Amino acid sequence: MSEPTPVKPLPHLRFLDTVLYTIVMTVGLRWLPVAAAVGPASLPLWVLAFVTFFIPLAVATTELTAQYPGEGGIYTWVVDSYGPLAGFVCSWFYWVSLLPYFAGIVYFISGVILTAFGVAGKDATLYLSLSITLACFVTAFQFAGLRGNKWLTNFGAAGSWVIFFALIALAVVLLVRGETAGNFHNASWLPKANFSSAILWGTVIFAFCGVESVAFLQDEIKGGVRTIARVLAAVGLSQTLIYGVGTAAMLLLLPTAALTRLTGLPDAVRAAFDHAGYGAFAVVAIGLLGLSQLGGFTAWFGIGTRLTLAAASDGSLPKIFARRHPVTGAPGPAIILLGTLTLLMVFISQAGAGAAAAYDFLVSMSVLTVVIPYVFMFAAYLKRVPVARAPGVWVAPGGVGLRRLIGYVGLVSTLIAIACTLVPDSGDAHPLTTFLKIVLSALAAAAVGLFFYWAGRHRRSIAPALP
Repeated sequence: MSEPTPVKPLPHLRFLDTVLYTIVMTVGLRWLPVAAAVGPASLPLWVLAFVTFFIPLAVATTELTAQYPGEGGIYTWVVDSYGPLAGFVCSWFYWVSLLPYFAGIVYFISGVILTAFGVAGKDATLYLSLSITLACFVTAFQFAGLRGNKWLTNFGAAGSWVIFFALIALAVVLLVRGETAGNFHNASWLPKANFSSAILWGTVIFAFCGVESVAFLQDEIKGGVRTIARVLAAVGLSQTLIYGVGTAAMLLLLPTAALTRLTGLPDAVRAAFDHAGYGAFAVVAIGLLGLSQLGGFTAWFGIGTRLTLAAASDGSLPKIFARRHPVTGAPGPAIILLGTLTLLMVFISQAGAGAAAAYDFLVSMSVLTVVIPYVFMFAAYLKRVPVARAPGVWVAPGGVGLRRLIGYVGLVSTLIAIACTLVPDSGDAHPLTTFLKIVLSALAAAAVGLFFYWAGRHRRSIAPALP
């Protein structure tokens, strides 16, 4: 077998490119109806998640990125702190979490498309067919490399901002007319201790996830860590603005009873435009919504291939997955692997279930598997806090005590999100079955990862003995 072709990525991403790339990855407008369905009590949760999760995540990401050059990201951080097994388990869950997330995104985009054309959104066959088509398109698009992909992600980020400002404008119009649906004066601002609040906390944490992924692009960002620090600050402010103000706008536009998880946002967009008298623009707005989600899918797909590259370069996966195209730098084998597994997840998620049930399962699996790596990441950060830094390496102000507090706050928020993910829905006819489906799926994913890990160690141990 020939060795992988060494290709050093060129720094294609400037500050604005990186901000847009990160926003389209980390900002999910589809979470707005989920939050708004809980009522005004969701608004304090956005602020709480920003303070207790995003700030610790941004601080830890910037410090660890400054200490570890290269594209290894969270994988390198955990390996150096706790060894190769912990690093592999962390990166494996991070990678596996992308599969239900990708499948969930294509289901959501399918719902957007069906809503835009006025087709009933209950047909599971339509969802499946559109999801397969979208997954194949994004997989094929990855072969253009980051230089080509950044245009779709930039357009996706622009679409997110256009939809956001459109919702704000419509809410203002209805507010001036006195036709708003929400009542902020008599509503409760404290979350209740029930399934909706539990799943919402897991969701808001999930909504703020992802900024650590910029470390995987460190070699492709002009300005390196200095640019990354500025990007994280800009993204944090953007996320908080979009989520908080966007949720408030949704509460003004539609009653909570009209909001659903699967097609809530496109339905809300159409209803809001109709209510304000601008129904002719609804299809355009819904199209931009689909474009924003497609951009996020494309961006995260690129991150997933880089995780595959890191694992293959380390020997945990076959070396073929470390190959890049000599011109575009696109990791072809890694792209094919991730695209194939995404299609498989789309099929598995719908087995024996309708579109809504499949989407709920994908969201729960995404939240659970994506937050587990943050336990490893914050643990690695806490271990590195007291270690002396080389001159010029960025550290958060406030000294060791404050930085240790920041790390523990992020860790506790992550653990609570994991627990909330496992809370059963009171309306679920088979709560134990749903709970076991999520837990067993996560354990099965861990078992598969450990198999790859031990198989990789076995290959390395016998390699010197081979002729």
